[in-house]
Amino acid sequence: MQREKMNVDKMMRFILDNELTDDIAIVLHPDSFDALAIDYITINGNIERPFEILGIEIVEDTSGKVSRNKIHTIKI
Repeated sequence: MQREKMNVDKMMRFILDNELTDDIAIVLHPDSFDALAIDYITINGNIERPFEILGIEIVEDTSGKVSRNKIHTIKI
């Protein structure tokens, strides 16, 4: 079974459903981050790293602790 790839709509739903505020950042596996970044570029035309969706910073996991297609949050 193939998991749904990370995309902007999925991320927006997650942010809204969990009522995240700007003191939280979302951390994604590098593959998930790349998939989301590509979708974001398709919609917005450009990207800077890290980038934001609905005011929430999206960052790439460099620790190797976040699994692909999982969403982790950290307090900033």
